[in-house]
Amino acid sequence: MSNIYELQPRFAALFDGLKVAFGTGKGEWVKRPLRPEDWLKHLQGQGPGIGVAPLRPDNTVMFAAIDLDEPDFDAAREMQTYIPGTSWVERSRSGNAHVWVFFREPLDAWVAMGILKEVTLAAGKQHVEVFPKNHDFAKVKLGNYINLPFHGNERPVLQEDPEANDMLRPMSLEAFLSSAEQHRNDPQDWKNRAMWLQINSPDEREQRAEFGEQDHLHICAEHVISGEAGPVTAGHRSVVYFSLAKMLTNWNQVDHDEVVEILQSVNEASAPDSIDDDELLRIIGNAERGQFTSTGCDDPLFAPYAHPDCPIANPRSRA
Repeated sequence: MSNIYELQPRFAALFDGLKVAFGTGKGEWVKRPLRPEDWLKHLQGQGPGIGVAPLRPDNTVMFAAIDLDEPDFDAAREMQTYIPGTSWVERSRSGNAHVWVFFREPLDAWVAMGILKEVTLAAGKQHVEVFPKNHDFAKVKLGNYINLPFHGNERPVLQEDPEANDMLRPMSLEAFLSSAEQHRNDPQDWKNRAMWLQINSPDEREQRAEFGEQDHLHICAEHVISGEAGPVTAGHRSVVYFSLAKMLTNWNQVDHDEVVEILQSVNEASAPDSIDDDELLRIIGNAERGQFTSTGCDDPLFAPYAHPDCPIANPRSRA
């Protein structure tokens, strides 16, 4: 088992953000680079702890986060299903949930921001903070920092315990580092997701399609509704139903009641893996509030239900 002195450099390398200054748990900036002793004090639980701003001067990030600012760990776990890669949930000092993601290589900050905002909307948490909060370092002084996990025995990262009905339990620092290092996200996966979600670069001037003006129902929605894709099974439901709700609410041939009726029909046909009507209505409400023009059928969890000819789910099928 490694000691804290061996783990400290790995922890610092994982949270590779702004280097000229750092934040503290007291809500203040310290305008100098972090030193090894600062990282050690944090991991030992000494002092107020440290925070790091993800946005770097070249407008890229190596990590990003969602701060729920409430102890809603069910919502945090739902958000994880929408993230295009592995993520980790932390219980902060105040008991609230944070969701963390780390990248193999630098990712444009606007991509991380855009996707994480879509993730919060999909989970019905439109007012939740995401980090980075900015994509252009030239327009900020230092950016915004987020307090880091593993401040001594506080702020643990959690994992599911299969022996306790998948309840969340704290990970050791060493186990977390090994997992996070091994499962860093591929920036290309995030760029692909941004493209399918029609999240545009700040430099692009193309207008996004207007919500609710789609004349034809997407081919994947028709595939699911017709029953040709088969029943929607547990493990896929949240993604498939949310994607279907997005495609239906963006279609100009149906109203709210008809969207509900269609999704209820699909849900009933998926018995015994059906979900409660309240949960189904919540998913539909999230889609309506987000006013998405994307389909979501590029999500790996949607893949078994995508139409074989869908150019989004199957890019090679593009003409």
